[in-house]
Amino acid sequence: MADQEKQMILAAQRGQADGYKYLMDRYGRQVQLLVAQMVGDVRDVEELTQDVFVRAFRHLSDFDPERASFPTWLSRIAYNTALNHLRSRGLASMPLDEERYRPPDGALWAQDEEETAARNERLMLLDKAIESLRPEERTLLHLHYYEERSLAEIAEVMDVAAGPLASRLQRIRQKLKKLLKIED
Repeated sequence: MADQEKQMILAAQRGQADGYKYLMDRYGRQVQLLVAQMVGDVRDVEELTQDVFVRAFRHLSDFDPERASFPTWLSRIAYNTALNHLRSRGLASMPLDEERYRPPDGALWAQDEEETAARNERLMLLDKAIESLRPEERTLLHLHYYEERSLAEIAEVMDVAAGPLASRLQRIRQKLKKLLKIED
C-alpha cells in the first residue's frame, strides 16, 4: 500500500474530511462500476455507491491491510451492498431471451466500414449477453477482466473459495459462447 493511501486511510479513520475525499475520489469510479455490473439501474447505482462509502467509513476500523488490500476490502463491501439490494428487491437474475443474441449475418463481416459495423454489433451482442448473466457471474467477469483482479482477490471480495473460481469463469465463458452461438 502506498504511503499516501495509508495516510489518507488513517486520516479518514480519525474523521478528517481530506481522508474521506481522497478515498472517494480514488475509488469512487471503481465502486460505481462494480455496483453497476450487478444492479444496472442508474438511480440505484448512485444511491448504492453512496451507501458503500458510508458503510466503509463507518467500519474503517475493521480494515486489516494484512488480510486484504483497501480496494479489495472496499470491493467486498460494494459487492455485498449490491447483492443485498438485489435480494431485497427479488432481482436475483435477469430474464434471458436467447433469440435476441444471435450473431450477425455473415454478410456483415466484410471490409472496412462494414467490418467496423460488424465489430460494433458483436460488442453490442456481447454486452447484451453479459447483461443476461446472474449478478454474481457479471461481477466475476468484471473483477477478472475489467479490473484485472487475481482469483485470490476475487475470492476475498465475493467471500468464496479461490479454487473453484477458475472453473466458474470457464463455465461463464461457455455460457456466453452458447448465448452468442459461437462454435468452438
